[in-house]
Amino acid sequence: MFKSPSSKLLYSFFFSFFIHSVINGQALDSVFRVDSIYISGNNKTKTKIILREISFKLGDTIHNWSYHKEQSRKQLINLYIFNEVSVEKDGGLVTIHVTERWYIWPIPQLDYADRNFNQWWLSKDFNRLIYGVNLEWYNIRGRNETMTLRLLSGYTKMAAIKYKIPYFNKKQTWGLQVDAHYSTNREVWYKTEEDKVQFFRDNDKILLTRKNAELTLTHRKKIFSYHNIFSGIRQTNIADTVATYEVNRRYLLNNQNSQTELYLGYHYIYDRRDFKGFPLKGNLLKLNIELSQFNLPSKNLHTLSLKGSYSKYFPIFRKLYGSFHGTLRYYSNDYPPYSKIQALGYGKDYIRGYELNVIDGNNFALGKAEIKYQILDKKYKFLPKLRNYEVLPISVYLSSFYDLGYVQNAYEKTTLYSNNILPNSLQRGGGVGINFVMFYDYCTRIEYAADKFLNRRFYISFVASM
Repeated sequence: MFKSPSSKLLYSFFFSFFIHSVINGQALDSVFRVDSIYISGNNKTKTKIILREISFKLGDTIHNWSYHKEQSRKQLINLYIFNEVSVEKDGGLVTIHVTERWYIWPIPQLDYADRNFNQWWLSKDFNRLIYGVNLEWYNIRGRNETMTLRLLSGYTKMAAIKYKIPYFNKKQTWGLQVDAHYSTNREVWYKTEEDKVQFFRDNDKILLTRKNAELTLTHRKKIFSYHNIFSGIRQTNIADTVATYEVNRRYLLNNQNSQTELYLGYHYIYDRRDFKGFPLKGNLLKLNIELSQFNLPSKNLHTLSLKGSYSKYFPIFRKLYGSFHGTLRYYSNDYPPYSKIQALGYGKDYIRGYELNVIDGNNFALGKAEIKYQILDKKYKFLPKLRNYEVLPISVYLSSFYDLGYVQNAYEKTTLYSNNILPNSLQRGGGVGINFVMFYDYCTRIEYAADKFLNRRFYISFVASM
């Protein structure tokens, strides 16, 4: 079999290396039975909340401890109620130590009325700022229940409340969420011209009033899958001046100044990201179905909205990571009210390089791709005398990205007076950036991006790109 002593020596070397690796691997990741689980640091959090998130239970036989250790730690971090989590084992004893966050936060709010920070920065108009307070109370009763009370003034006056109960049954599978809010504005986004939102103000009159109440029933049998059934009512009222031909008679359709919308929907999430705030590994799938009935004074309008998105995050080599994201939306009404025609440029649905533009329409497709290189990953002394905030984890990444988007707008195809050029054509943007991440979920991005017309500039954002 062997033609020379050197080949025998080479074979012996690789065989010895293989045996050594297997033995060491078994030592590091050997099969064991979970005989007991000890949890510490949870001064308020109920033990059952922690046990619900980990990937193993008492009595399980573990064959891949490194996976269960890291996955359980990530799941607990993603609850957003712990600053740090460690999971260790000693024989059949598994020890979990958590560092709890502060749970009551009266947080001052300072926001901008525009779609993003970059749009507001063009005018730097302090009259367009929204200010107030958010009272956020996490982990109520130690059961990971959350209540948010929001009181805002300035450009938008709002009172809102949300209460979330993740589990109300013994098996910890069914949950409930209640939302309600009331808001008024003295200025409205009333139309889109040259692919930019235009604003209308009538002295100091209240032009827009919104009311919303929603009930959501949640179901989470498996650790990565979330099912949400929701239903509610939205009521929108605008001043008579907004519904005129001179402003926008299509704002609520047919010169109406009042609209009541009843809706019922289903939302599914499959989430296997490592960290939700700034993921580097895993995937995320979202599906949303919503059936709405608009009760206008003249008629009832039924619409079906379908939206799906998928994101994939993966390591490439050492500190180099890749990700891609895709979103599709279908809206059954080709000529919806202006208030429902928002497509790209709103929230996280936008093409980088187009932050100062909007692309309105009923259907759209969006694709994003990005690579990131980690240049820093350290924990620094933060507030040594402040319990649970002694250490500040910080990561920094350099990134390069490329986005594509297409919006279908039936109204723009038929009108003779539109000067919006971005709908009904493929748009693309790309660039480079730097990402700063703190506490695994607070992200700030500074990016230099260009659109397909080679308009280039710096942009800043305070959430992850996808």
